[in-house]
Amino acid sequence: MSWLNQRVDDRLVHGQVVVAWGSALRPARLYVVDDQVAGSPWERDLLVSAAPDTEVRVLTVAEAASAWEAERSAPGGAMLLLRDLRTARALVESGADVPAFTLGGLHYAPGKGKIAEYVYLDEADREDARALLRRGVKLEVQDVPATRPQGLMALDPTVAP
Repeated sequence: MSWLNQRVDDRLVHGQVVVAWGSALRPARLYVVDDQVAGSPWERDLLVSAAPDTEVRVLTVAEAASAWEAERSAPGGAMLLLRDLRTARALVESGADVPAFTLGGLHYAPGKGKIAEYVYLDEADREDARALLRRGVKLEVQDVPATRPQGLMALDPTVAP
């Protein structure tokens, strides 16, 4: 029961996660998985301070893959936060048996095309999505809990494996 949601959002810990998702899911822990942030004490402290009422753990992909199974039986619930589809793919390929990812904020950057109001993808993102879908990982687009999730393939048929 412990894993409540696995979210891909380039903002990581921010108001939408803490307020909207936090209120709906009530996670005891937030896992931020990002190799760069895990290596930066300043960024790590910033993310921990953004969710003062929740335990925030900042891990590398390798650390998160090792902790994945243990968290399944931990008391309370946990939410996973990743910056991008590349990291999601790396986590799954490292052995974490993630059943689904919610894409919630992959914002515009040059070369990225709009899939939804808050999701933009380029060809590298699409290839990562295809790799995840080939492994049976469900990919849904949803900004907040109050909105209806939509399958990524329905919004962007080019990601079909």
